Amino acid sequence: QGRPWIFREVGHFLATGETMAPPLVAEVRRLLLAHLHEHYALYGEVTGVRTARKHIGWYVRALPDGEDFRQRMNRLEDAAAQWQAVADYFEALGERMDRMPEACAGVRALDEDEEDSGCLTC
Repeated sequence: QGRPWIFREVGHFLATGETMAPPLVAEVRRLLLAHLHEHYALYGEVTGVRTARKHIGWYVRALPDGEDFRQRMNRLEDAAAQWQAVADYFEALGERMDRMPEACAGVRALDEDEEDSGCLTC
C-alpha cells in the first residue's frame, strides 16, 4: 500500500540479485496524481476525495512531514484542492530530495517476547 513500484523492485532483485534504487520523487508525484485523476473519475468527486485519503496517506506515511500533510489533506473536501495539495507536497519534496527514501533494509520475524517496532515502510 502506497508503494506500487515494489513489484518492479522485487522483479529486479530476483533477476539481478541487486537492490534497485528507490523511484524518483517526480516519478511518484506523476504516478500518484494520475492515480487520483482515475480515482475521482471512477468514484465521483465526493466519494473519490474521501476514499483517496487513505491512498494518499499510504504514499506519504514515511515521508518527511508526511503525517502533518496527511492531517491537512484529510480536511480538504474537493478533488481539485486535494489534487493540488498532493502536487504541491510532492513538488516541495522533490526540491528536498531526488529519490524517495529507501524502505527498511529488511523485514525480520519477531521473537515471541518482542513487539512490532511499528515501522511504517515495511
